Amino acid sequence: MFYSKSSKLRNWTKYILYKIYNRKPYQLKNVNSIYELGGNGLETFFGYYDKTPFSLNNSFVLGMKLKINSLKSLKIGYFDLNKDNIFYEVGTSESRSWQLGTRLQWYPQNENEIICYNKMVGGQYGSVLQNIKTKKIEEQYYCPIFDISNDGTYAVSLNFSRLHRLRPGYGYRNLPDFTESQLRPENDGIYLLNLKNSNKSLIISLNSICKLKPKRSMEKAEHYFNHLSFSPNGKRFLFLHLWINNKKRFSRLITSDIYGNNLYVLEDSINMSHYAWKSENQVLAHTSAKPFGTKFYLYEDLKAKKILVGEGFLDQSGHPSYSPDGRYLLVDTYPDKYRRQNLKLYTADGEYIKEIGSFLSPYKFSGENKCDLHPRWDRKGKFICFDSAMNGRRSMYLIEI
Repeated sequence: MFYSKSSKLRNWTKYILYKIYNRKPYQLKNVNSIYELGGNGLETFFGYYDKTPFSLNNSFVLGMKLKINSLKSLKIGYFDLNKDNIFYEVGTSESRSWQLGTRLQWYPQNENEIICYNKMVGGQYGSVLQNIKTKKIEEQYYCPIFDISNDGTYAVSLNFSRLHRLRPGYGYRNLPDFTESQLRPENDGIYLLNLKNSNKSLIISLNSICKLKPKRSMEKAEHYFNHLSFSPNGKRFLFLHLWINNKKRFSRLITSDIYGNNLYVLEDSINMSHYAWKSENQVLAHTSAKPFGTKFYLYEDLKAKKILVGEGFLDQSGHPSYSPDGRYLLVDTYPDKYRRQNLKLYTADGEYIKEIGSFLSPYKFSGENKCDLHPRWDRKGKFICFDSAMNGRRSMYLIEI
């Protein structure tokens, strides 16, 4: 890449500002302690923010370990918070990405022993239920998971190869996308997996979703799904329908019952982003919806109702999550011009409380290789676990609030 003198000057100025403002890898405010999980020449991370890595008894923290800046030889395991900083390996996976990881999570029916994650099964994308104590694989499925209902009965899935091709950093690259030549395939989309009998069925195709309140930008566009998430009671789930037309990405937020029926478009903004279920029928989501612009809104499912949240405070995109008791809202930010990522605490209604910390994000962690904080609560609302590259490597950290 070639740079003009003016661009060189801008880069040099950025470097000087970086050296001035980023001498310390992190700054903490109103925090009791911070603790790194892992280190010693290895990287650890968890992935997305929508699942807690903490076991039901809050003793174990799930994570993934790998060699520095390489997704090869990914190890699945956990840390025991009652013991030294040791990673207990239980398995490996070849199905992974920097953003979503392996969709590693505790199986809801036994959250102190059984975990679920994606890996190759029989030469194709699949998933397993594994006992962390015996390391025995209790069940394996010829279908990857994206999310599991809270009663442990169902999982929803999608085409991870198509997701990787159209949104690098989120899907998996192990296998080619069998739908690559199709803009809106009829035989691909969102799948429902019954975890009790292993039955898998296509419940929403990419072709059918384009017939739901179609827009002109959908014509001759390439479509895909992302970010599937069950409601707390497991009766419905939400997902993003995205499409690319002339190199421009469009999106909308849709909810459905678990059989792919009773679809409802919550928001058809050009730029839908991160979300969090607040209750069985309320969804917090970040969007560029009119008339207020880029903000967080609280939507009521199946109703044409939304309210602005955190006006004057929640003006940046970030990954939101509610505390276990529902009283607080945790949101991170993307790197600013000084490569700082901020972690902020709000009331559940979006009123600003405090900044918990500000963390350096080195330039090499950009694009598909980015390391978002993806903050996650523990089960009691006392600790926060997040990923960060503040020390030049990807690591998981714990903060006690």
